[in-house]
Amino acid sequence: MAVARTERRAVVTNNLRDYRPLYADAITPGGPEHFGLVFMPGSYRRTKADTGPIIVPLEAKLTE
Repeated sequence: MAVARTERRAVVTNNLRDYRPLYADAITPGGPEHFGLVFMPGSYRRTKADTGPIIVPLEAKLTE
């Protein structure tokens, strides 16, 4: 999360267990800011071939 903050990037992860506390800290008043956190279902495939189906809808949402 620290690297993502420094580079002003959002994080896409299925690691809810580790990232949920980091997200809670980030949204607490006075906490470190963040530029977005997207939680994916653990059952969602994340191979190189699946990158496009993840990125395309996220990019469309950001364009809105």
